[in-house]
Amino acid sequence: MSLVSTIRSKRRIPVLQMLKTVIAAVGAWYLGALVIPGEKPIFAVMAAIIVVQPSVNQSLGKALERSIGTIIGVIIALGASLAFGAPSWLVILAIVVALVVGWILKFTPATAGQIAITAMLVIAIGAATPTYAAQRIAETIVGVIAGLVVNAIIVPPVHLEPALNAVAKLGDNIAAVLSDMGAVLTRPTSPEVIEDVYLRARALRQELNASRSTVERLRESLRFNIRRSRKYEQLDTCADILDMFAVLVTRTIGLARAVRDHYDASLTHEPIIEQIADELSSAGHDLRLRMRDAGLPAVTVPHPPTDELPALTSPITLKAPSASNWILVGFLLESLRRIRAEIMGLDEEH
Repeated sequence: MSLVSTIRSKRRIPVLQMLKTVIAAVGAWYLGALVIPGEKPIFAVMAAIIVVQPSVNQSLGKALERSIGTIIGVIIALGASLAFGAPSWLVILAIVVALVVGWILKFTPATAGQIAITAMLVIAIGAATPTYAAQRIAETIVGVIAGLVVNAIIVPPVHLEPALNAVAKLGDNIAAVLSDMGAVLTRPTSPEVIEDVYLRARALRQELNASRSTVERLRESLRFNIRRSRKYEQLDTCADILDMFAVLVTRTIGLARAVRDHYDASLTHEPIIEQIADELSSAGHDLRLRMRDAGLPAVTVPHPPTDELPALTSPITLKAPSASNWILVGFLLESLRRIRAEIMGLDEEH
């Protein structure tokens, strides 16, 4: 990782986020000047800049962090000044005490750092008297309020569309892998193609984790957001569908691994294999039906327009496979049963 990449992001923050921070900082400056005339409200501006976050929930967290850090830092600075006067080494003592207090109270590194910074600034900038300490606390609270109000009024974005698209893409890829495995079973297939299907199945795990992160960002953006309304219902739908996909990803990877490890050209001649392939294709169809009914967008393949297409409901006529294929065939049948139960929302006993 280059030094530049540690300080630069791949994309700029949204313009709205930047404008909200500017508005909060300017508003905190003038409000601080009104509350405490004759002072430069530096603490208010610092608090406002820190508090404006991508979501209201994050702003509340930063507000609490900033407020607690400032209050404790001011108290430490005031106590140290009253006890030792104003020697040059008092700043170092205040920083050490602040970090130790943060460690004892199990504060986050950001909160502990805020305590130390506040204590240092209070001692370095002005005489730490009770009046000065009270003014810095009031100033910080003004900045916190300014940041919270701006972030609540100029509403942060709700990350609904990225979550819907991420979950829909995952479901679409699961359905595609299931269908492609059915195609692999019905005709002689090269090891390279089988390996490719297996690697695509393996990649579903990483995609599942990325989808979970996206849904969690949606959940975060909705907390304390005045625009949340019915979007919470869509969040719950995404979360439920993602739980189902998590199980299907595990089943699909298991299927792909079994086919890769035990595939033999003679498998295409098994009497039952055509039915298994049809059921794998039907599994992909029924999964897309579930996605359609859940309101997820179609990504690469249109959702089935009706429920009348072949669905995962046809019984399989069992015929004894050859001795070399019976383990794989038995595993495929049991995996199909579990996949069907998950897609159709049935209990395992069914």
